[in-house]
Amino acid sequence: MSKEMRVVVIGFGGMGSKYAAILGAGQIEGMRLSGICCRNEAGQRVIREQYPQAKLYVNVEDAFAHADAFDAVLIVTPHATHVEIGKLAFAHGKHVLCDKPAGVDTKEVRELLAAKREDTAFAMMFNTRTSPAFREAKRLIEADELGAVTRAIWVCNNWFRSPAYHHSAPWRSSWKGERGGLLINQCQHYLDLWQWLFGMPDLVDADIDFGKYNDFAVDDSVDLRLLYRKKGDKPALRGSLISASGEHPGVNRLEIWGTRGKLTVDCGKTLIFDENLVDIDTFNRENTEIYGQPEHKSRVITEQEEPQPYVVMLQNFSDHLRTGEPLIAPGEDGLSGLMLANAAYLSAWTGQKIALPMDDAAYVAELAGHMETECVCE
Repeated sequence: MSKEMRVVVIGFGGMGSKYAAILGAGQIEGMRLSGICCRNEAGQRVIREQYPQAKLYVNVEDAFAHADAFDAVLIVTPHATHVEIGKLAFAHGKHVLCDKPAGVDTKEVRELLAAKREDTAFAMMFNTRTSPAFREAKRLIEADELGAVTRAIWVCNNWFRSPAYHHSAPWRSSWKGERGGLLINQCQHYLDLWQWLFGMPDLVDADIDFGKYNDFAVDDSVDLRLLYRKKGDKPALRGSLISASGEHPGVNRLEIWGTRGKLTVDCGKTLIFDENLVDIDTFNRENTEIYGQPEHKSRVITEQEEPQPYVVMLQNFSDHLRTGEPLIAPGEDGLSGLMLANAAYLSAWTGQKIALPMDDAAYVAELAGHMETECVCE
């Protein structure tokens, strides 16, 4: 397929307007902004003024009533609507690029994946995967240059959000509206990167603060233990992810230890490899000194970031639809990051470690209870 792909952006908030600007400016080869779906009148006025070439749809039903006018949709609506819109798109034979998260619980995302037709494509907007530092870290891990990975610690509390953010939309930062807080929103990017780098853990053990820094019922501070069972003669990986949206200044630092050294990814930009000259297993067999330690050398592998991650993701989606280029973030991966968030919530609520794959129905039932008892302050 080589024809120009016609895209409708569904949702015209902060991110939806950003994507519309990229597409409307013609920055994506082989992709054209065909329409924008926006329910509020203020947004509709902006669309009429700034995007006269795009069809304005006043709601989702209006858009799909004109389904012959476009080929794909970019879903940028409140989280709880992603699955419903995605199913509708697949039913009309449309390709889907979905902003994170894929949905609000694993049960509904499995249903979305089941609804996908063979002649359609499904991708997630996990733009942090475009970082050269994370991409090279993944390559080094998969090439076994780090050896057996034994521990990973990620402190990523650079998500500071003030009450102005939490109050910017009625659906934000609530169980009833957003179906969660930090884990279902900001941390979806890093939970995705975690499973992308290390695979899915066997157990999730979570300590979560709900409303530690804010007057709401959802999470704004989390400490996760992501535990992997031993495989063969390799040591088990133990992981920790610490995050918060009420601490400032924050850091974003991932440290990964393996038998051949340590990788450090700082701010998603700088990748440092502290490489053992001899791997630990070999050193332990040969060393005779009581306090002997392997020598290591430190080198900066990259100090750069992708300046246009959203452009890269949109171009990849266009190339996939037209030429079959592999997707950077297939839609199926949206299930994995969401499962980590759901399992963490379930762990915190029950006080138990949650085995993966998790019990979808158990999470849905617990979530319903929190939605029912939540008091959303005006």
